[in-house]
Amino acid sequence: MPGFLDRHKTGFTGTFWKCARIGERKSPYVAICCLSLALLVLCAMLHKLLARSLGQVLRSTRRSYKMPDPYRESYRPGFDPIVISGFLLVTVPIVWMAYDIAFETDKDIQPNLTGCLLLDMAYLLTKTIRNVLSSPKVRCLALTNASPSIPFSTKSTGQPRGPNFTFIRRLSRKPLSRDSTFAILFGVGVLGAVGSINLFLHWKANRYTDPSYNPVYEKRPSAKPKKSDSETAESTKGVSASPESVRLPPRVKHVIIGAGAAGINAARAIRSVDPLALVLLIAGDTNYGEEQVETEGGKTYPPPYIRPVLSGGLWWRSPERRQVMLDPLGDIRSHSWFYYEPLSFFIEPEELSEAKEGGICLLRGNPVVALHPKRHAITLADGQEIQYECCLLATGARPRTVPELGQCSHSGVDLVANKRVTYFRNIADYKHLQSVSDRLHKNGGRVAVLGSNQLACELATSFLEERRLTKEEKEANSPKDSAAFHVNQFLGFAVSHPMEDVLPPVLAQAVSDYETERGVVLSPSTTIVRASLVDPTNPAESRIRLTIHKREEGGVVKEEEDLIVDHVVCAVGNEPRTELGTKAGLELDPVNGGLLVNSELKSRDNIYVAGSVASYWDSELDCRRRVDHISASEDTGELAGLNMARSAPSPSHEVEDKLAEACVAPEKTYDPLPSARKYQTSLWFNIGKGAHYDCVGLVDSKNLITRTVFLEGEESSAVVFYLRPEDNRLMGVLLWNITDELFKDPEYVAPSRINLARSMVADRLILREDDDVLECAKQFDLGGEIAEHYAELKAFIEAKRAEDEAASAAVTALTDKKTELTEADSQVPARTKEVVVAETLENSNAINNWFGVATWRWCTNDSTCGICRNTFETCCADCKLPGDDCPLVWGQCSHCFHMHCIINWLNTRQSGQPCPLCRQEWKFRE
Repeated sequence: MPGFLDRHKTGFTGTFWKCARIGERKSPYVAICCLSLALLVLCAMLHKLLARSLGQVLRSTRRSYKMPDPYRESYRPGFDPIVISGFLLVTVPIVWMAYDIAFETDKDIQPNLTGCLLLDMAYLLTKTIRNVLSSPKVRCLALTNASPSIPFSTKSTGQPRGPNFTFIRRLSRKPLSRDSTFAILFGVGVLGAVGSINLFLHWKANRYTDPSYNPVYEKRPSAKPKKSDSETAESTKGVSASPESVRLPPRVKHVIIGAGAAGINAARAIRSVDPLALVLLIAGDTNYGEEQVETEGGKTYPPPYIRPVLSGGLWWRSPERRQVMLDPLGDIRSHSWFYYEPLSFFIEPEELSEAKEGGICLLRGNPVVALHPKRHAITLADGQEIQYECCLLATGARPRTVPELGQCSHSGVDLVANKRVTYFRNIADYKHLQSVSDRLHKNGGRVAVLGSNQLACELATSFLEERRLTKEEKEANSPKDSAAFHVNQFLGFAVSHPMEDVLPPVLAQAVSDYETERGVVLSPSTTIVRASLVDPTNPAESRIRLTIHKREEGGVVKEEEDLIVDHVVCAVGNEPRTELGTKAGLELDPVNGGLLVNSELKSRDNIYVAGSVASYWDSELDCRRRVDHISASEDTGELAGLNMARSAPSPSHEVEDKLAEACVAPEKTYDPLPSARKYQTSLWFNIGKGAHYDCVGLVDSKNLITRTVFLEGEESSAVVFYLRPEDNRLMGVLLWNITDELFKDPEYVAPSRINLARSMVADRLILREDDDVLECAKQFDLGGEIAEHYAELKAFIEAKRAEDEAASAAVTALTDKKTELTEADSQVPARTKEVVVAETLENSNAINNWFGVATWRWCTNDSTCGICRNTFETCCADCKLPGDDCPLVWGQCSHCFHMHCIINWLNTRQSGQPCPLCRQEWKFRE
């Protein structure tokens, strides 16, 4: 066998390594070559295996005389089982590879691969047949009439034999020997292994096959009982095509499926890179998408908006302010920050064909029902097929449902359709819950919130917000609501505190205390097992009876009770909407549940995935992540849009001329290199004052080790470090009740604690000891010492600046009188200027002594900086004094090469402390 491989280094072996090098493109030829190599080894040893395994079988024949030469008998190789099995073992893989080659696109390696495999297979096939036929024992076996009915028949079906030899008529007259059993099991095992490998490789090669070559636009009749007309209309209203559907152009450059945070940010990024790009932004159906909202001009679909505002920001505003913010027709820059862009920003679908200057078209009510990756096309609900150059899947997520709350346990009435149970997701859900809250605040009642995540906690506290009075009620001096209103939050099975899967136990307990203080009734370790209507005759207004099980730690039911509530809100998490991608052959992440993409958010050729549906590879944390947060959706959407614009073909001459007229260089807008996902998004959450956090990296208290550091004597502010259990590597940082800026100043940008946390995660710190954790926590300045010192420094500098301005005013006054002075008196301003410079030197020394640093740099007389030698019309500082008159000093970090004025130098008082920007150890450049 080694000699065979040595003789074929330029043939099969070379092709094998060539195929292995293209494994990054997921080529199936790597698996084909591995299987072919195993089959070659098997075929080369086939004659030895057969001789060893069939030897005992051949010894079971009785011979009365010497066996004659088999070539004197009528021998037909077509009926020889040995030859047939060897032929099938070789030809079946070749036929399978030929079938794959006929439907694949990698034409560059197919001729070499096929030729080498055919030559090697033909050589081994002839060698095997020759060795098999040359064996006397096999010749004896070949003389038999190898019919499959021999072991099960009582009569011989062979031709009349001569008197020289005789075979046993029935092989089953005596039990098979151990060697015979081994031969049979070996043969069955070989065939089963080859068949299993063939099926596995066939599945692996066809897992990306597009199943939507023949899309079905109408639902097939099902064998289930026919639904009522109302239920049918309710279930199909989201995907039914509008009778007045707009004809769209057959080809659009960029298509984005999903009009959420990821979709709109991707469209913005594409337009920022390619100002003349045409983007088609297609919204989802109305089942989990948006319904029409009331405006001054009638009902219309809303543009993309910031979803977290629905669960918090709108509840404590006045009704008039809510109406203004929810109006999609106004100028959002003057009265509302709820929508990303107003409706006037988007192109109408009717004008898409005539948009020569590009733009973003928002298509509502006509969702995508099929994606065709190989044809680079999509199919809409009305049957239109649109081709694209780049496509982005940003379909988002849907609320996870609870089966126990789907129907009434007694009457079978749909509780969701009758608006007794709400899965919070869009504007319509907010408006319904806001009306329920206002009604129950007036008349009294109870609301049940199911879930322990961030959304459930935010909704529970928002329900207890005091009802905002309308303008008419304020003018009428209406009394405040005094009815009893309660909110019960059921955390679920084996959950003791809210958000305990994200926060450490001590902070999860703090969230419990925060909600309890505001009136939320928490029910840990409870599950809802049944829901029924109190008045089944009026399902639209009836109260709901919930059957609740309180369980112990082992899951045993401890107590069962019934609770009557007016409304139920479910917030038990979201699940990504991957149906469109999986039907198109995109790979699904079995762990996170999203569609698999690389660090560039690319799934297949010219297909990108972003937002809550993307499971991307985080190269800094060395893990695969799917983040369901608006900040992550915005960042991934922007990155996918940039990569889509860069992967598009180069602009035409017409586009280049238009870009030149707009003073935009085409080579600047088309960068062929894609960007990888490396930036750690800042995730935030805010229940209310005293319960909010900002975090970066991976925050998972269930699978990671949490180390929490509190400020001494206080428990309101803390820093949490999330460490990997294997090696205590820092994976994430959470800031609890701590602001992002180290201090606040309207004139200067303050250093960010989140940027500091990002740098720590990027440095892959190992925190094994308590001292290491405490040292990292000190850099976040929990006590606010940097802000206090900065206030003192700012007051000191402002006082010095006032003195310098007074001195400069005196110099100016003396200069204006030079025409009245004599020649001797003309030296007075010069001497005065020297005095001012000396005083400035004295002031700078005082500043240096205050900082404890004696290596400051001055601006030179030639109006250039003494470090970077940049030329300025006046001084580069804010004092605006030329040359040596500058009372301020400059330093430059040796890591980031950033120059820091003493005013802008924020928290560095001694050499050796970290730079405010790069967070490296401060060193002065000579």
